[in-house]
Amino acid sequence: MNGLVFPLYNNGMKYYFLLPDLAAGGAERVSITIARLLRKNGFDVEFLNLGCAKGDMESWLVPEFKLTSFGYSRVLKALPKLKEFMKEHPEASFFSSLEHTNLIGLLSATLAHRRMIVRIPNMPYNKLEHGFTGFKMQVVKAINRILLPRASMILAQNVEMREQLLRYYSLPDDKVVVINNPVDKDYVLKSAENSKNPFNNSEKVFLAACTIDYRKGIDILIDAWLKVKGQVNNAHLYIIGRDTSVYAEEMKKKASGQKDISFLGFQANPYPYLKYCDVFVLSSRMEGFPNVVLEAMCFNKPVASTTCVDVINEIIKPGVNGYTCGIEDSEALANAMVKASKIQDIKNNYNMFHVEQLLNVFR
Repeated sequence: MNGLVFPLYNNGMKYYFLLPDLAAGGAERVSITIARLLRKNGFDVEFLNLGCAKGDMESWLVPEFKLTSFGYSRVLKALPKLKEFMKEHPEASFFSSLEHTNLIGLLSATLAHRRMIVRIPNMPYNKLEHGFTGFKMQVVKAINRILLPRASMILAQNVEMREQLLRYYSLPDDKVVVINNPVDKDYVLKSAENSKNPFNNSEKVFLAACTIDYRKGIDILIDAWLKVKGQVNNAHLYIIGRDTSVYAEEMKKKASGQKDISFLGFQANPYPYLKYCDVFVLSSRMEGFPNVVLEAMCFNKPVASTTCVDVINEIIKPGVNGYTCGIEDSEALANAMVKASKIQDIKNNYNMFHVEQLLNVFR
């Protein structure tokens, strides 16, 4: 782990995981997986939701974890109450995995003199070079440079992300550690046990699972689909995940008329879909770490993926467990999907995650 020695803390192993609301997404799933692993190893973990008490994520959390909701419409409004909550719980430490919650949490933890760990969900380069520009980019940089050093530890999802964090935000070298996103394989497999096939048995099922926004490249996937279904008999593309954004509505309209493309929306338990699909597809323009790819690989599914982050080239071995292609290239994605559909007898041995490294950060 980059030669770093993790500090050990005697904090009673009590953690509150902060959430901005109960909308379900990839970073939220990772937070729950981390919480499960901590709990398995003797930590006491609760979730603290700063936003509305209702949302898709509620079904992921309750009754597995205790959940407290503040009910604020915006995360910033929760700052005074969060600071007081932290002061009232001197035995606890705090964790966040979403950027705006990270910053509010760090400011509250600084004022309350509490320990807080943050996980960075997105590559800084994507946000600062392809997202924010001009004055807004300088403001984002300045806020992060002030608040991120106040974290007890900062979790980067891969080496590339760690290097960007150090460069963009001038962080101390020993403040940022690489912890690849954990996958609780036992939980993933158990969640699909005794499940029925949600698909038509006669179909060759291609599956994408994501919160549908521009970063996920669903427009590229839809463009690729015409070529795929021309080469694969009885092919059907299913897309699961939150689909309430303007972009998602545009994609559903784009795919309208194609009976072999189905949007299934948010699924509280996506694992039966991963279990019974034939090919998993990641069409993303950008990712921090492709956790859902590893979850698909728990079921030994072939993967067709863009090289949206460098680690994809370590996870997917062409012809062995899938195929890769560049981003923004629908023809190349189609070729990867067709070739992936022909791979058989997959055995995935990829494992970059070590639970003890995670536990040492939280101790």
